[in-house]
Amino acid sequence: MEIINGPVLPRYAAPATGALTSDAKISGQLLRRVHLRRRACGLQGDHYRAARRFFGFPSERHARSGWVWPVCCSYGSSSDGDGAAAADYDASGEEFVNSSVMEAVELRSVSDGFVIKMRDGKNLRCVQNNPRVLRLRDSAPHHAIVLKMEDGSDLLLPIIVMETPSIMLLAALRNIRIPRPTIYNVVKEMTERMGYAVRLVRITEMVHDAYYSRLYLAKIGNEEETISLDLKPSDAINIAFRCKVPIQVNRRIAYNNGLKVVQPTPSESYVSSDQFQYTRLDRPDDQPCFEAQEFDLVRNMLVAAVEERYKDAAQYRDQLFMFRAKKKNMI
Repeated sequence: MEIINGPVLPRYAAPATGALTSDAKISGQLLRRVHLRRRACGLQGDHYRAARRFFGFPSERHARSGWVWPVCCSYGSSSDGDGAAAADYDASGEEFVNSSVMEAVELRSVSDGFVIKMRDGKNLRCVQNNPRVLRLRDSAPHHAIVLKMEDGSDLLLPIIVMETPSIMLLAALRNIRIPRPTIYNVVKEMTERMGYAVRLVRITEMVHDAYYSRLYLAKIGNEEETISLDLKPSDAINIAFRCKVPIQVNRRIAYNNGLKVVQPTPSESYVSSDQFQYTRLDRPDDQPCFEAQEFDLVRNMLVAAVEERYKDAAQYRDQLFMFRAKKKNMI
């Protein structure tokens, strides 16, 4: 069975016998139904041609339109003849490397590299693994999700995201319970109710400074029936973490865009344990921790919004703006 991977433009070719395929029959039935309904209502003209663009055959839909409709879903229900599943997310496993999610907050560019701010207030100084790749020309801090490669290279792949998915992922990492379900919980439940299970998430490519990722689903009870969906990396990683499935990164992307942690100065040195890294910044010095206060305000604002306590959320938002302005003036 042939699999569609990536954005493609399907084109309809009628068989030599003139018989329509099942997809073409469905399109024809929808088109006739729309046509009959509009005739019953006394409507004709451009409305009918508009219906043909959406319900007609692919050749008709794109004949007079400059739009290109990408297909962002791959589906398969059998093997391709070589024993591999139709979605083929195991056949090229050597091109991808497993990764884990770090408790990072933001990423910013400095004169000698990059700085990743962790949730506990620690700063990781990094340099590019491939110096020929230029990224982050500005020095403003950006919210980021950071993946650590688990192939022994310890490369870090920062992915710049919006604030909400970053905070949602941090909340999941810290097991912070949110009373109302998030969109990621809804997607997980919908997938399970449809009889599918999330199996894998992959960061597949980078186009124009934007990462692309795919979410792989498998039919429960029939692993050969698979579906892959094109998602934003921030959403795919949030779903993968909640479903406890592997997050893999294209090895080429990890090498070209990954960061290496440089040896920290003595004042910032750290030692490794099984799961966490402790720095001298963690030691109490009778000074307020601005990062912890900021995180608490953001968390309270998001929880209030999810619980539909919009007045409280607005108050936390105002407090957050005032807090950030105060911190900026102190720098």
